[in-house]
Amino acid sequence: MPTNLVNLEKIADVRSGFTLREAIKPSSGGDVRILQIKDLTQGLQIEPNALPAVVWEQNSTTPLLESGEIVVAARGNRNIAVVYSAKVPVVATNQFLIINIKTKTVLPEYLCWIINQPKIQQMFHRSGTNIQLLTKSALLKVQLPIPPIETQRSIIGLQQAWEQEDQLINQLQTSRQKLQRGILQNLFRN
Repeated sequence: MPTNLVNLEKIADVRSGFTLREAIKPSSGGDVRILQIKDLTQGLQIEPNALPAVVWEQNSTTPLLESGEIVVAARGNRNIAVVYSAKVPVVATNQFLIINIKTKTVLPEYLCWIINQPKIQQMFHRSGTNIQLLTKSALLKVQLPIPPIETQRSIIGLQQAWEQEDQLINQLQTSRQKLQRGILQNLFRN
């Protein structure tokens, strides 16, 4: 039996990241980290301690990311989604849309995984000519398959196993390359 499709707006709220009025000026005494698109890693993780720290001097309350929220890159042809899970105070810039799940029937890791799938990425209605832009309303209208929570957990478990497999393969390839270089260097010595 096929899984029912649900519009994102039925299961989550979406807000835009914070618009900074000035250029980011890192400060060693900063109390808030700033997340920009360039700070997303290849492993689809947010590393808060690697982000620039700033002293928050805005007149508004600090719009910090909360654990379990999903940040989605709103600019570009690939709107990468990442779950925020750290305790470090981080503010996402307006280069992101932030998804806050409003139901217990959807896991953040599953929602992030499904948003990152190429088939879902193709469904996004982007605007703009030079730089594609994913709008909040377009994201809210995307229809997603939401299976039972146990199926979501299984999918997340598989994804984590595949990521570990990728890491092991990369380590093996690196070791093989080192071994080949060592053999070649040894041949030149003899």
